Amino acid sequence: MAEQVTISIPQPLYQRARELARSRNQSVDDVLEAGVSLVEASTSLLESEVEAMRREKAAYLAMHPELMAQYAGQYVAIYQGQLIDHDQDETALLHRLDGRYPDDVVLMKKVRPLPEPELRHRSPRPVRSGS
Repeated sequence: MAEQVTISIPQPLYQRARELARSRNQSVDDVLEAGVSLVEASTSLLESEVEAMRREKAAYLAMHPELMAQYAGQYVAIYQGQLIDHDQDETALLHRLDGRYPDDVVLMKKVRPLPEPELRHRSPRPVRSGS
């Protein structure tokens, strides 16, 4: 059983939902429900991709000493915790990965002496004018 509620949404959004509902022969309720479901699904997908990238980065960090010994200065590709490819040419590696893993999360990284570059930034400090 549906619960009756009243919400306020911007007029342009309501107009878009109404036009979409009309073009699909659906109710505005159905269009809004589909929109919420789509947001939920995309949020869940994004969260799983972020988690997959965390796992690939952790695998890269664990493998870094061996990668440095064998592939220093090259680009490596890590997928499901394993080294799957490497190349001197970043673009060539990227094209191969796009062909073989078009919808998967693959970490591609240049092997450098420090596994994670040290980032430094200077913070501005307020200067008081003399009194």
